[in-house]
Amino acid sequence: MTGDVHSRNSGRPSHALTERKRPLRIALAITAAMMLVEAAGGFLSHSLALLADAGHMLTDVAALGLGLFAFWLSARPRTSERTFGWRRFEIFAAFLNGLALWVISGFIGYEAFLRLKSPQPVKSGLMLTIAALGLVANITVGTILFRSRERNLNIRGAFLHVVADALGSVGVLAAALLIKLTGSYLWDPIVSAGVCVLILWSSGRLIRDSFRIFMEGAPAGLDIPGMNRALVEVPGVLDVHDFHVWTITSGFISLSAHLTVRKGTDPRAVLRDANNILTSRFGIRHSTIQTEEADEPSCPTGTCEDPG
Repeated sequence: MTGDVHSRNSGRPSHALTERKRPLRIALAITAAMMLVEAAGGFLSHSLALLADAGHMLTDVAALGLGLFAFWLSARPRTSERTFGWRRFEIFAAFLNGLALWVISGFIGYEAFLRLKSPQPVKSGLMLTIAALGLVANITVGTILFRSRERNLNIRGAFLHVVADALGSVGVLAAALLIKLTGSYLWDPIVSAGVCVLILWSSGRLIRDSFRIFMEGAPAGLDIPGMNRALVEVPGVLDVHDFHVWTITSGFISLSAHLTVRKGTDPRAVLRDANNILTSRFGIRHSTIQTEEADEPSCPTGTCEDPG
């Protein structure tokens, strides 16, 4: 005798989606305005570090815009061809954000290398003023995104952009002060190279986490062996096989498993107990579980081997 049960995902209410979009909209407006100021300041002061920071802010604008688009797209209804709808586009957007950071760091690094060989005069006073404004803007945007960063990989990607940009603004401030104190323009490309390292570091985890989801790896932080043990401890369960856990999109974890049960065991009680454990102890709210009696043709020896 077999049985299946699906614990339903509560979905995404429209008001909750609006709440998640609001910080991105505010952050986008502030970042876009500051990007234009930094770009103009970089050209006027001839500062590569400031232009590098403006270029990074351009990726921030793209990240925030892509994040808003991903939220809109992921809220579209599912169809017969896309049974999960467009929810995974959020992960794709986060992955693109990470790659964009790597590309921009490559351009900045190359230009910094050229300027190390041939330093260019920089107007450190203007550079200092614009960098200070940029730091204030980054702190403001980072504060707006901070609370939502762990609940959504897409927002976390935008938050990491802003953190890296804030560190870049600190670097530009330091470069401007060092140029004023030492008179050496080498500090401009040196700080630019440092910004590149910060960008690569901040985006590495984002790329790794989004790639794990693409590959349907088990979500980070879940005790998978403990989950198996908990299911085996359900009264009447002899074995757990064909066990899979993966992430559809941020906050939407799915699980499927086959449970071998003793002959005569009530499958409905097993399914109820198994889903209660998965929900209360592990936070899994979307699961598909099938029970198989030990003497069924598919389980002639009492335990089913995973064919994979």
